[in-house]
Amino acid sequence: MNINATVIIQMLNFFIVYWMLRLLLFKPVIGLIEQDDAQEVALRDMIDQQKKSLEIQEKERQRIWYLCQEYFTAHHPLVTSFSFSDAIENDLERPEEPSMEMIAEVVDTVQTTLEEKIKHVH
Repeated sequence: MNINATVIIQMLNFFIVYWMLRLLLFKPVIGLIEQDDAQEVALRDMIDQQKKSLEIQEKERQRIWYLCQEYFTAHHPLVTSFSFSDAIENDLERPEEPSMEMIAEVVDTVQTTLEEKIKHVH
């Protein structure tokens, strides 16, 4: 095997180019990639933290909703039904029916009031 000076010079040139590429190109690119990875990890951590916060808020909202339901179930007002049949059975007075004169008086009052309002519109 015959090794001459050109092979040694080519090897030397190769290592110089490799060292320059590594120093000038690969190092900044690797730094940018690591920076992007760090940002991605930070964003994922923030997303996980927000998810946990939302889960806690949802559990608190459900707990408050459950407490409100229990409170209103325990303190609901007692509603008694009332019907006209109950009033008749208990001999309560019925409202008196309006007479024809009362109806005519109300109609006249409404008619004059409407006429006055219509006159003032124009």
